[in-house]
Amino acid sequence: MLKKLLVTAAFVTGFSLPAHAVLQIAISDGTTTFTCADGGACDFAGQAKNLLTLNNDVGNFHIQGTFSTSTTNPANALDMSTFTITNNGAASGLLTILVSDIGFTGPVSRINESGSLTFHDNVGAGASTLSFFADPNNQQGAGPGLATPGQLLFTTSGTATQNPSSFAGTASTPFFDNDLFSMTERAQLNLLGGGSVTGFNLSMQSAVPEPATWAMMLIGFFGVGFMAYRRHNQNAAIRMV
Repeated sequence: MLKKLLVTAAFVTGFSLPAHAVLQIAISDGTTTFTCADGGACDFAGQAKNLLTLNNDVGNFHIQGTFSTSTTNPANALDMSTFTITNNGAASGLLTILVSDIGFTGPVSRINESGSLTFHDNVGAGASTLSFFADPNNQQGAGPGLATPGQLLFTTSGTATQNPSSFAGTASTPFFDNDLFSMTERAQLNLLGGGSVTGFNLSMQSAVPEPATWAMMLIGFFGVGFMAYRRHNQNAAIRMV
């Protein structure tokens, strides 16, 4: 409730939220980091909650087209995809890609995660990993620090076994929040020199509590409130004695 009041007050008084509190991506090879926030000069999408970057080089990696969207109505969703990612260097390398946004709205009881990609010329490279995070404290992820706030909901990894070779993973993870929360997606891609990735997609979608889940949550809230009330009365009685 406090977080909602603070957000409302910021708009009513004419102040904007911090610039970093928006949909943003970060791409790093461990030495060089590229970041882009929604609405910045690097963003070619034009609309709020849509972020598009084109033809970025991060070290020896070339990323052709990264597109991300964030929605809260009618459902919370965070999605990211790229057209092609290529390691133009001679040696193997690890590329980390993150996308994050805050202000997703509860109630939520679980988050559905999915990720997929296709390797080309990458047999023998180390495992690549896709990870998904959610934070009930509504902290911003990605950015220069490559932050992944909150709890790790799901991770899946795979390697190229042939050329081309694909892998995918899906999950539905319990995550309970009745207020604002953030979501962050991270990909760690191991690519040989000359190796590439296409068909890269990450997605998170929240699900609202079902009636039975709502009932259990209300019972839990009532129980916590009753115990606090009872403890208060007991302490008051002791002080009177």
